[in-house]
Amino acid sequence: MRYFRQALALMREEKLFSCIYILGTALAIAFTMVIAVVYYAKLADIAPEVNRSRTVYVKGMAKRAVNDTLRWEPTNYTATQVKEWLYTLKSAEVVSATVNGSRYSSDRQYLKCDNHKLVPVVARRVDANFFKVYQFRFVYGRPFTQEECLNENNYIENATMPAVISRDIAEQAFGKGVDPVGKTLNYGYLIRIVGVIEPTSSIMEESFGQLFLALDQKAEQVIEVFGQSFQALDWEAEHVIVVLKEGCTVQDLKKELAEIARKRSVSDKEYDYSIIGTLLPHAQMKMSEDGVAHSWSSIFKSLFPKVFVLLLVPALNLSGLVAARMRRRVAEMGVRKAFGAKRRTLLTQVITENLVLTLCGGFVGLVITWLLLYVFRSWLFFAVGNTAFTLPEPTVDGEMLFSPLIFVIGLLVCIVLNLMAALIPAWLSLRNPIVESMNEKK
Repeated sequence: MRYFRQALALMREEKLFSCIYILGTALAIAFTMVIAVVYYAKLADIAPEVNRSRTVYVKGMAKRAVNDTLRWEPTNYTATQVKEWLYTLKSAEVVSATVNGSRYSSDRQYLKCDNHKLVPVVARRVDANFFKVYQFRFVYGRPFTQEECLNENNYIENATMPAVISRDIAEQAFGKGVDPVGKTLNYGYLIRIVGVIEPTSSIMEESFGQLFLALDQKAEQVIEVFGQSFQALDWEAEHVIVVLKEGCTVQDLKKELAEIARKRSVSDKEYDYSIIGTLLPHAQMKMSEDGVAHSWSSIFKSLFPKVFVLLLVPALNLSGLVAARMRRRVAEMGVRKAFGAKRRTLLTQVITENLVLTLCGGFVGLVITWLLLYVFRSWLFFAVGNTAFTLPEPTVDGEMLFSPLIFVIGLLVCIVLNLMAALIPAWLSLRNPIVESMNEKK
């Protein structure tokens, strides 16, 4: 406690030094914390993406002709394969298929209201299990069910497709406070609204959407709409989301998919199939800039130099300030050593004094971090990953910014920066002989 009181007294005496030290620390911590918060928002189990830690993305299989031993070609899972192979995976708690995945069209898409008003939307084509993977909060209605997707009468009798929309889109289309469940909108074809969800942040790129359309599970069926018959094609899933069961691993999933590929190769006389390079755990995919899952060692090697430089450069500057300050205090330290003060005691005092300044800088740095994240959120959060810049401006809520993990990271950064800046110059100064230190001019 005595050291803290001395540190506060020195801060009052050396205001310019204290301000420069605190500001330098704040900027270093702010830049480091911005990276931490952005990655936390991308990786942590945050609603509605509460299963990120157990999520694996399956991007399809690779196939090659039986007589071709070299060239593998990527191929997506068809609707039939998704239903027969993937929905029944033993290592999966739930499996969901989407047509467009997290890749959004760069073209504007619109809903047409009864009053001919056009409402721009971000649309997704998903199956019913999508609402089991992601925990949306429903304001009105419910998610569409697998039975609704399977029942072609929805398209024959009602000539509508089941859909879920976000509350902001519902308010634009029907007005505030109106329950739109059961109403229809025109999306090039009629859609029937079965549920309305609370809007989510576009930072949640795997789950974000404003219009969710039901994938027709009746693959390769002839259906009639308005008296006209047409062939419903067997769609291909560009994005299959697998939430692993508790206790199951990616290796368990890989073994199951490998067995599926083997059986497929045996039954198909024209092609051999493989699952090489198709499993993308959520964290590894988001940490890899090219969207391909790399090993954690390669991710660490790529990320560590960036964080190290962000800490090293300010630490060197602060270390110079500490060294200059210590030179002014050499005589004081010499007198204290002459009266029996141990080097360890003096070193502890110096580190404590700088820790107080560092913690003050850390608090200022956190404030700067939140300001940067709010003002530059459209760029900062979309700079990590492959999200399209055509998405709506992201919202940042408290769960993303305030978390025990972020607090611990901030505290560790403060301590590391303090040690890097204060320990070496203080140690070098305290190594001077007592007589030399006492004769040092102030």
